[in-house]
Amino acid sequence: MKRIISCGLTALVLFFAAEKAGWSQGTVPGGINYQAVARDNVGKELVNTDIEVRFTIKSGSPTGTIVYQEVFTDVTTTKYGVFSLTIGKGDPVTGTFNGIDWSSFNHYLQVEVKFENLFMDMGTMQFMAVPYALYAWKSLEPGPQGPKGDKGDKGEPGDPASDNQTLTYNRTTKELSIAQGNTVTLDIEVAFRARNLISDLAAPLSNVVMTYDAPDLSIGPGFDPATGVFTVPADGIYTFNISYYADGDDGDARKVSLYVNSALYETIATGISHGNTISVRSITARLSTGNTVTVVINTGTANQTGTGTFAGYKVN
Repeated sequence: MKRIISCGLTALVLFFAAEKAGWSQGTVPGGINYQAVARDNVGKELVNTDIEVRFTIKSGSPTGTIVYQEVFTDVTTTKYGVFSLTIGKGDPVTGTFNGIDWSSFNHYLQVEVKFENLFMDMGTMQFMAVPYALYAWKSLEPGPQGPKGDKGDKGEPGDPASDNQTLTYNRTTKELSIAQGNTVTLDIEVAFRARNLISDLAAPLSNVVMTYDAPDLSIGPGFDPATGVFTVPADGIYTFNISYYADGDDGDARKVSLYVNSALYETIATGISHGNTISVRSITARLSTGNTVTVVINTGTANQTGTGTFAGYKVN
């Protein structure tokens, strides 16, 4: 079962800067600093939170050739919600950081963050002037000094928020989005279990949808114990567990089946005599959004439904 993210997340990109360590010793710079603050949807920092981050550098366009990709695992935010990484210092997946030719084409940075079990695309931005210091310093050979130019006009101050990215997560809708960028819906978690404790009256030789009066687990949408109907909330693979006890009157020849969209999907047990118990049986099915799943009892010669349990969960 996947763990539930219990709060929203906001990531603020604070700066990009070429790392200067080692320049005085004549070595090529080691990377590009990347720092972010993780916040929940009410602005509170997410402290001591484990995440994973993947950086991909592309050449020419946001969908261009991947020249370098790396992954940072076991990243943990500080007690203030901050995490700091150096692009070029992660675990390489494709290419080498020092092998990037900054002199050719524009370069773009794609940022992906892992929430639950999947990396989510947080958007792609173009590297501007600062990272190209990596190329400018690569030769480390100063050219001849040129004539001193005239002092230029003072420029306008830049907007400190122009490079900010806001990343938000809505726990209710499972939507992860970035300002002026992509929105993705995370896989929802679904699990339920309910018991029918009282055998209901029913006509002999009739098919009856089992209903449940004691739900004891409900995670995610879809299951209505009062009607016994599970409505599939998202495409995926589901597993259902069914048990049955033929209590009530003395009628025999009962049958228990699983129905999908009001049609027989699988027969669980037949010829069930009064007083017999059908232990838990598991059935797995690939289902689509909006499909309905029910447990159907054929009463045989009995005039009661019997009792039992119905449980299910989304596998993926």
